[in-house]
Amino acid sequence: MKILIVGAGVVGINLAEELSKEGHEVSIVDSSAEQTRFVSDRMDVLAVHGHGTSHRVLKDAGVERAEMAIAVTDVDETNLVISMLAHKFGVKRKIARIRSHEYAMKDSLLRPGDFFVDRVINPEEIVVDTIEKIVETPGATSIASFADGKILLRGFTVPSNAPIIGKRLAEMREIAEMDTFLIVALSREGKLMIPKGDTEIRTDDHIFVVVSRETLPLFLPLLNRRVDEVETIVIYGATRVGTSLASRLESKVKQITVIEPDEEKARSAAETLSSAVILHGEGTDLDLLKEAQAGRADIFMALSDSDQSNLLSSLLAKRLGGKKLLAIATEPEYVSVLNSVDIDIVLNPRLLTVGEILQYVRRGRIHAVAKLAEGQAEVIELDTIPGSKVVDKPLREVDFPPGAIVAAILRNGQMVIPNGSSIIRAGDSVVVLAVSEAIPKIEKLFARQQFLGL
Repeated sequence: MKILIVGAGVVGINLAEELSKEGHEVSIVDSSAEQTRFVSDRMDVLAVHGHGTSHRVLKDAGVERAEMAIAVTDVDETNLVISMLAHKFGVKRKIARIRSHEYAMKDSLLRPGDFFVDRVINPEEIVVDTIEKIVETPGATSIASFADGKILLRGFTVPSNAPIIGKRLAEMREIAEMDTFLIVALSREGKLMIPKGDTEIRTDDHIFVVVSRETLPLFLPLLNRRVDEVETIVIYGATRVGTSLASRLESKVKQITVIEPDEEKARSAAETLSSAVILHGEGTDLDLLKEAQAGRADIFMALSDSDQSNLLSSLLAKRLGGKKLLAIATEPEYVSVLNSVDIDIVLNPRLLTVGEILQYVRRGRIHAVAKLAEGQAEVIELDTIPGSKVVDKPLREVDFPPGAIVAAILRNGQMVIPNGSSIIRAGDSVVVLAVSEAIPKIEKLFARQQFLGL
């Protein structure tokens, strides 16, 4: 597929890299000569220097042959205009990153559809949705949902007192409820692996579990002997993410405290939120953190626009005894820094956005894509179609590439945890985990096979 990307920021670069690896013909446009030079030196894509709203620049980038245009600049209006121009050039599918809620309101004078946008991606909404689901799952450090929420993927760090410590996966299969969940991946010392029957669970392993929504409560006691609900939250940063999240959680959590250094933002949050306590001050002020009882909160969330402040405030909250720490890192390099100092949950909005966009780019009938372990692997939900290589045969006979596993099958609305004898039928929804190198082969396995008669 010929894909045009406009915007060579973190999102654009990661998309270009992923898609070019998969064999797509990718071109990328950016107004920064330094960024386009960086892209040209790093990957096999066409990088064009210029403004994405220029007809000439878009033509130089091959817009007339493009099947998809993805506008991910930092300016909403620019992305809308690029989508409109792409439509004029005959591009069939247009995706635009839009942050402002004004374009999504029912009474908005202009809506994304007026600019021929087929899919709107809002990074802040993606982050808020992610955090909300983490709060709803005690102990979870990462989340994703598939099959309209019937199949859940949850990541957990294994505590030292977890009942599953020292057990091999083969032993766990003897548990009566084992057919209701599957540990599909395990990250140990920063390296992701697909565990086997003899893999033993250790303290501080980060495990990724596929489970149905109904049976998630059966799995949680295997990690924590006592599962505590989230009752108190401290949020540093009355940003759009922080305020929107607090608004959603007010009816679900007993106490929410928001810390905001900007007086105007603090006042706006106080007017917007109904029951949350708003404190005006710096999240790096130890006395203010004590006043907010950050050390006693069930979760401390650093959601400001400053990675440095998020890092420092999280460390201070940890010093005060914080039970669980969550921080946003807008720059990818800060993700590893925050992880290295034992911040429990680190979210990168831009990489979350990449995963959201990828599900609309993949070949085949793909419904959802979630990235794991800083992009080391993906979990993909896709439909199976007649004539593909995976249908109507036992899984053990399917030539799956190394680094890939079928995690779950959804048939007639019911989730099935598969084994080697399981057979995928046409029309099933399947959740597959695959390392990056295995994704193109997985797509081919699930694609319709073409037969030529003589």
